[in-house]
Amino acid sequence: MRPFSIKLTWRLFLGPATALIFCAPVLTAQVRSVPAPRRDTVRARPDTTRRDTTAADSTRPKELIKWNETDSVMQALMSRQGYTATRYQGDQAVFNAQSHTLQLRGKKAGVSREQTVLVGDSIVYSDSTKIIVARGDTVILRDPEQQAADVIARGRMAYNVELHRGVVENITTQIAQTGENWFVGGKDAAFVSDTTRGRETAFYVRSGTITSCDDSIPDYHFRANEIKMVSKHIMVARPAVLYIGDVPVMWLPFIFQDMRSGRRSGVLTPRFGVSELFRNSPTYRRHIENLGYYFAISDYMDAQLALDWRSGSRPSSGDPGWVRLNGELQYRWLDRFMTGRFAAYRHAQRDGSSNTGISWYHDQGFSQDTHLHTDINYVTNTFIQRTTTFNPSQVLATISSHANYTTKFGPASLNLGGSNSQHPGRKEVDRTFPVFSLSAPAIAVTRWLDWTPAFSFQTNQQLNLDQTGEFTYRFFTNPQGVKDSVALKRNARQTSSSFSTPLRIGGFSLGNSFTMTDNETDAPQTFVIQDPNDSSVKTPRVFAKTFDTSIDWQPSFSLPSLIHGSLNLSPLLTFVNVDGGHGYWVRSQLSNGQFVHQSKRIQTGLSASPTLFALFPGFGSVTRFRHSITPSISYTYAPTGNLSTEFLRATNRSRQGFLGSLAQNQVSLTVSHVLEAKLKSTDTSSTAEPKKVKVLSMDFSSLTYDFERARKTHRSGFTTPNLNTNIASDLIPGFRGNVSWSLYQGDVLSDTARFKPFRENIGASLTLNSQSGIFGIFTRLFGRPVPEAHPQIEKTEPSAEDALANRVASTPVAGMTSRSRQFAMPSTQGWQLTLQYSSSRQRPPTGNGVVLDENFVELQCKPLQANPIVYQQCIDQARAQASNSLPIASGISGAPFIRIPSRDNMQSSMNFHLTPKWSGTWTTNYDFQAKKFGSHNVTLQRELHDWRAIFAFTQAPNGNFAFNFFIALNAEPDLKFNYDKSTYRPIIR
Repeated sequence: MRPFSIKLTWRLFLGPATALIFCAPVLTAQVRSVPAPRRDTVRARPDTTRRDTTAADSTRPKELIKWNETDSVMQALMSRQGYTATRYQGDQAVFNAQSHTLQLRGKKAGVSREQTVLVGDSIVYSDSTKIIVARGDTVILRDPEQQAADVIARGRMAYNVELHRGVVENITTQIAQTGENWFVGGKDAAFVSDTTRGRETAFYVRSGTITSCDDSIPDYHFRANEIKMVSKHIMVARPAVLYIGDVPVMWLPFIFQDMRSGRRSGVLTPRFGVSELFRNSPTYRRHIENLGYYFAISDYMDAQLALDWRSGSRPSSGDPGWVRLNGELQYRWLDRFMTGRFAAYRHAQRDGSSNTGISWYHDQGFSQDTHLHTDINYVTNTFIQRTTTFNPSQVLATISSHANYTTKFGPASLNLGGSNSQHPGRKEVDRTFPVFSLSAPAIAVTRWLDWTPAFSFQTNQQLNLDQTGEFTYRFFTNPQGVKDSVALKRNARQTSSSFSTPLRIGGFSLGNSFTMTDNETDAPQTFVIQDPNDSSVKTPRVFAKTFDTSIDWQPSFSLPSLIHGSLNLSPLLTFVNVDGGHGYWVRSQLSNGQFVHQSKRIQTGLSASPTLFALFPGFGSVTRFRHSITPSISYTYAPTGNLSTEFLRATNRSRQGFLGSLAQNQVSLTVSHVLEAKLKSTDTSSTAEPKKVKVLSMDFSSLTYDFERARKTHRSGFTTPNLNTNIASDLIPGFRGNVSWSLYQGDVLSDTARFKPFRENIGASLTLNSQSGIFGIFTRLFGRPVPEAHPQIEKTEPSAEDALANRVASTPVAGMTSRSRQFAMPSTQGWQLTLQYSSSRQRPPTGNGVVLDENFVELQCKPLQANPIVYQQCIDQARAQASNSLPIASGISGAPFIRIPSRDNMQSSMNFHLTPKWSGTWTTNYDFQAKKFGSHNVTLQRELHDWRAIFAFTQAPNGNFAFNFFIALNAEPDLKFNYDKSTYRPIIR
């Protein structure tokens, strides 16, 4: 189980009527590890010295006094049973037999009794009272039974070695806490053993100081009139003044620090800043979080309850304020291989609206082969979820859930699961349930026969689709016989299933697969119905509900490949459908729900995938270039096919102009191109291999040309509807590029389609830092040495903490772990820049089909035009999420065409260090269509030796923005000065 820690700490605030600063003590319990102290290794101070770190063993205590070697008499006396030996040493010793008093003088005079050692310049030890009085510039007491650290006094110390009590002047000692060491000093002090607390030592100090800085002159300290410390338990001081250097900056009535390890129940630390108490603008709203309690239920479970509150404002401002109750339960049983967390919150606004969120993460291993994993997130009101957040990554992030159960039955693997997605600010729900798959590795029936069966089944649903399409209301006749209407809800479903039973017989492969797809849209739609025998006859018709089902059987037979290593020839024999876009059996609303079938035809083919390369001489640090092209060429032939009139009617096609029945005489080409460079090796060993770098890599999708189509149409013979290409280069680590084109305007199976390439998508991503290869090339060209590689800086792959990854990642919607982490700072030196550009557009439709208004986004937001700011926010949100609102595509032609607005934006994330102590991040995105920035997240952090300061500004796409500044103590993060201003911009529905 991960470590838990509990702290007693304080929060500070300003009084409303005076300039006096005071604080209220609270008990805090935190489920986290206390960070180790950070040391400032770059700062030089001529007037300070540091602790000696040259000792060979830093964990072993330094010897206080070097005892003289004992003779045989002393050894015999010290080893006698029933006696407690007291050992003393000094330059001069005077013993008074009547008073049993021993006086020791000289440097490093010392007295030892059992494990207790006291060293000073002069010591007076009374054997009758067991009291040692030591004086000197430095008096040191070491009692391992009571205190792990030495007690250091400058002046006088009186100590009872039997009762372990003492009185000290000018004390200095160290109190150890998990991850931190507190240094305490004082003018007058006393300490005593506490037998009720397991022989712990209690210290009482007057006019003392407390700090966690180990410099001889600390950067900060607390000065208090009275201090009490119980070793490994608590530390209390009152009243206390915080000094930065020698300047007093804060007065506290008292401070309270829990020194115990482990975790215990306690009050959580509330989060609020100084500005929460002083209204600094007419529109400012007060906000406080984390008012609650932590419950340490058992070693395997804990829970938290907390309250968040935001003040309201005038009703006209649209900021009603809210109250949110949060709860979280965490559990972890290692011996049962189970861990998880359950969290929920209830958000209530003053205008009467509310929202409930639930998060459940659970991971359990029942056996080596059986596992259950769930990650559930659900909210009842996505609009409130979007408008009340200040984190840019949570405004557009999908609220997603998924569950998965895996197990094995002999060699077979079973996978059962599902997923659910909600979109912030929308009612639409995307659900995939169930997802079922059963697969098995190759089962050797005999030596010459292998069987590899596999089965899968899943259902996708889209509920409450936001796009209303052509119709807004559904009309019906109520029980009273009166025509009535109700707001239309659009739901779509797609169910798919597949079963494959491939067989390998010797060197031959026999494929056999069955697939089924069923689509249904529960909403009215207008279809343009074509006459199967006359393409000029087209009749619009409205269907209350549309559906289509496709069942297919696909056999194939492949022969062993020939000419390995050069041409790699692979013959193929299979049976294909005449209309490759549909299954063998189909049904739809156009066939009145009756199944009709098409015909199959034999398809034969031959494919080859040779690798062609050439070598070129290099220059500079490159010894040689290698240019390789790997084409994959295939030729297929199929005779003429035929489709029945019933099948054409069910799929809404006309025999005239349909090219799917033509004979297939096709050539397909797929090309992969790589340009590599071999660099000079600086390793002279015989086993060293030269480093190879991919200068340019390009991959193209398959492109097919049909000679029969070209002969029939007297136009282009290309039958591929889309072409994609990907580009990458090792010279710029992290660079990826892709472009996709639509080659035809219209249906590729129709003779009216025109070969007219149209660029639909373009994307590129780039990650740069000071160690990127492109900067190394320019450095070498100018004759400067290339800096040494640092793996932490050189890493360019995105991680889970990257801002761009957080923007689309599924984050918990409830619980303490869902608190914003947008202020996370880079952990490595140097800089790193990530750019991601994406552009998408849709080919304009042609013909006389049903086309939804291209300005449907603006039409959805039209009721908000009275408020220009709110209206523009609605436009931005609708454009950003339009592509996710499309219903499941129907396999029947003639459906309405939904026009999607173009998207063109750039996202960037940059981490940098201005100095070794100044670091920052900037994350933003720019919409070229709207010509403005969508969100910002700017953070600057400064390490101040024992302190940490953060300046942050965030602006979310929903219009909310926040400014935050706080300075926190590393040793105690809850002790901080905080300023937080958040502005809430509501969006009227």
